[in-house]
Amino acid sequence: MGVIANTEIREEIMQMSSCEGCDAEKYSSPMPWIGRYIVAASLLCILAMLLDTLHGFRRRKFWFPCRFFKLNAVSLTLLAVAMKLSMDLNNPMPGGIDQLAKLSSNAFMSTAMVNFMPSLGLMGEKEMAMNMAALGVLVITLVVNVCVELGTGVIYSAKVENILVLVFMMFLFVILSFSGLAVPKMKQDLEVQFFEMKRTMEMAESDDVDKSGLSKLEEDLKKYWVMAETGNPQFVMARSVTCSAACAICCVNFVILLEGVIRNNFFRVHIMPGSDYRRSTICIARIQSIGVALGTIASLIRWLATAKSRNDRRRCKSKIKVEKYWIEGLMEWKRSSVALQFKNHRIRKSVHITKSLFVNICIGVQIFIIAIGKSTKYISVILLNLPSLCSCSGSETKYDVDDLSKYVLHLEGEEELPQIMANEGTAICEAIETGRKLQPRILMELLLQGSKDTNGLAMLERNCVLDPHSCDGDFLPSSWKMLLVTLTSIAVANPKTDQETVEHFLSGVTQGLKYVNLIEEVLGAKEDLKWIRSAADEVWLHVFLFRRWLDNDLRKMDSVDGKTSKEIVQNLAASANEYILEMKTKGNVKDGYQKWPAKLIAATAMNHICRTILLDIETKNDEEELFGNISVMIADVLAACLANLPRVILMKCCSVPIEKREASVLQAALLFGETQKILRFLQQHNGFPEKIVHIEEWSRSIKQKHNLSVPTSTQDDVLQIVTQ
Repeated sequence: MGVIANTEIREEIMQMSSCEGCDAEKYSSPMPWIGRYIVAASLLCILAMLLDTLHGFRRRKFWFPCRFFKLNAVSLTLLAVAMKLSMDLNNPMPGGIDQLAKLSSNAFMSTAMVNFMPSLGLMGEKEMAMNMAALGVLVITLVVNVCVELGTGVIYSAKVENILVLVFMMFLFVILSFSGLAVPKMKQDLEVQFFEMKRTMEMAESDDVDKSGLSKLEEDLKKYWVMAETGNPQFVMARSVTCSAACAICCVNFVILLEGVIRNNFFRVHIMPGSDYRRSTICIARIQSIGVALGTIASLIRWLATAKSRNDRRRCKSKIKVEKYWIEGLMEWKRSSVALQFKNHRIRKSVHITKSLFVNICIGVQIFIIAIGKSTKYISVILLNLPSLCSCSGSETKYDVDDLSKYVLHLEGEEELPQIMANEGTAICEAIETGRKLQPRILMELLLQGSKDTNGLAMLERNCVLDPHSCDGDFLPSSWKMLLVTLTSIAVANPKTDQETVEHFLSGVTQGLKYVNLIEEVLGAKEDLKWIRSAADEVWLHVFLFRRWLDNDLRKMDSVDGKTSKEIVQNLAASANEYILEMKTKGNVKDGYQKWPAKLIAATAMNHICRTILLDIETKNDEEELFGNISVMIADVLAACLANLPRVILMKCCSVPIEKREASVLQAALLFGETQKILRFLQQHNGFPEKIVHIEEWSRSIKQKHNLSVPTSTQDDVLQIVTQ
């Protein structure tokens, strides 16, 4: 009957086309290409799911976090294209493979929805609402279209299977929607636990005076790693009971599709006349069926891998409890005063009653979903006892000497560490070991050139370069990066240094600026220094690539015979001073440094630093060792700045949003491994005070240590030299 009905539909279409002067063959000729378009979209979805699975195996995260296949606009657009076959109401598809292709498309949609589940933890409330609304439109459109096809006879084969898949698809959408409602409260509870543990850890460390230095920092990294990993919102969603229910439904969908495949003799098919998509339906059916199989395998492993320990078997006999975070958002909505926004009393009363009734229904649905989810989770616990599946759950959790299990974050109802954490302890160690292989050797050589008693910094302090607040003239906040870039520019212009030494020197400064930039971004995030850092980046680009500072070619500063280091510094200072005067004449200085051009910021910094160097030359009457003296200054400045690395490493562990904390902790571990030798060197360098972040603080410390004072007459002499 279905074949006859589809033939009649096609004849009607051909008659209509002929009446309107349209060629029926030409009308259907694009359909095979549309079929190939569907195949391409399906392949991209499958590739993304496969990459997530491979990434999970590589990282030993058998709960498979969503890195490539997430619930977002891109994946929903690809799915909408991949569902074109199921939504096609007009084109007759009488062949068995055509009917199977529609069933495989519906099952593929359900499988994709299940694999979206962990990505719910990455979204904020607005993003969640928008994505779930878009997914809802796609699901409802698909369900309605398939129901129309079932009613009109376009789908005449495997009706029961299609109906079951549609029912499960709607249930999956409900599970995803109600799981998304609980995500904000889950994150809130996890954040509270994280900062409570952080405070407890800091108090314990303040009492423990025996632990200090690098060993303590490495131990803190491991603690933060456990907190970040177990509090990862994706991991929390993957091990939730609603995800267990979704994974179970995914497995049932796969069984339904498998039955349809076997019954329709999937591997021995032929194309019946009348299919506008022709042979492309074979590719669609087979590729989407393979996608369903791969997605189901990943869901099954996630389902089993996130099952908890054997103690859950004893708890499965107890009464099922719905934790507060599942319904807390709905309860807050129920208590809200939405009805008071209306002026009419009857409308207010009706809105309040309707809202309460709707929320009560939602709470009932949520409780039902949690009950189903906990039942499926207990099934996975039973399955894990089978010897053939024990390999999916991993081995028993092993910890270091320090009991890191105290730092595991778990929500209400999660009293024990999930088995999936068994192999996770190695990730942080691998990151540290990877960092050790990337240690900046040239930077370490440069740091070794520094003085042992901050003489290089003291030299800069003589002319208030470190603390320009105390200087007369233009005010410019201090920046580690700008100070280093300006000093390096002067060193490159020195005529008595060979090219190979300069290249090696620049490589060391480049390695150091990488960490300086990170320190200023993390510790100076709330400060108004981004203009100065941006200007330093612009200056450094020209110095490093072209050996130019502003309009001066640093390689030609000694082109005139007899030009000395002192004269080169004088020329740089004069050039900077000339540019400052020019900008003052144009009125570009009065608005404050936030609106200064990058060149003006660079010129002001150069003017301050050149005064210091000329002052040092005048005091010592020695310009022969200019490059060596500047190298010492740069090494001391780098050492002073890099002394903040331990603080930066710890801040990267705790000062980021919960969604990014795991990746940030891994970056901190990599940074710790890279700078381990540097940190050990700084730890042994007794000349540097601890916990001093900014240049101004170094200035005060150096003044107290060296009791610096510079005669005013000497400064005036230097100013005369600069302006000559």
